[in-house]
Amino acid sequence: MSNQRLSQSFPPTSQANFQYISESHELIQFGQCSDKITYRSIQSKKDLKQVKKLHQEWFPIQYQEKFYESALNGSNPSIVAEIEVQVFNRKEKIIIAALIYQIRYTKYKYMKWREIFCEFWKNLTAIYIMTIGVMNEFRGKGIAEKMIDQLKSQFLINPQLKYIYLDMVIYNEIGMKFYQKNGFQIVRTKRQHYNIESNVYDAYVYLWRAN
Repeated sequence: MSNQRLSQSFPPTSQANFQYISESHELIQFGQCSDKITYRSIQSKKDLKQVKKLHQEWFPIQYQEKFYESALNGSNPSIVAEIEVQVFNRKEKIIIAALIYQIRYTKYKYMKWREIFCEFWKNLTAIYIMTIGVMNEFRGKGIAEKMIDQLKSQFLINPQLKYIYLDMVIYNEIGMKFYQKNGFQIVRTKRQHYNIESNVYDAYVYLWRAN
């Protein structure tokens, strides 16, 4: 057991994030991992089972069953990164990263004046990142960046999309560096937005624009 929390999404004083939950860590430890990473959507209940356990490691917030059902039926789209692991004489496919998002209508407060006055009659939309995480064993390999790039690529084929945004708790310094590196900027601070482990925390709203 580590003396440091496994995920920066948990509060610095948290005592609830020192032990892995997903069985995938043992498969990675004792098996041989393929170098090939496949990106796809959540497609089965088996996928959901893996993602749920990873979410318990990654996030201090418990998501309701309808959240996962929406990811499976596609109403909340998803991107997962998957590898194949050979353990003894069998091969297992495991999810090592996951991103779940929503398509929402744009908010005036996050739009440029030119967009408001010239395109107010259009049904403009934005991508809201609900959750994103990568297993610790695979961090620093550009996996999260590739999932974000897949979101950004949607702007090339859908002119109605205007920005990507998300809420992030203010103590997550690693998360801040990641989003700033990928072109996101803080556009707002939400006061007392999160209630985590009986404490209240502010959140930053990070936003990326295509132009």
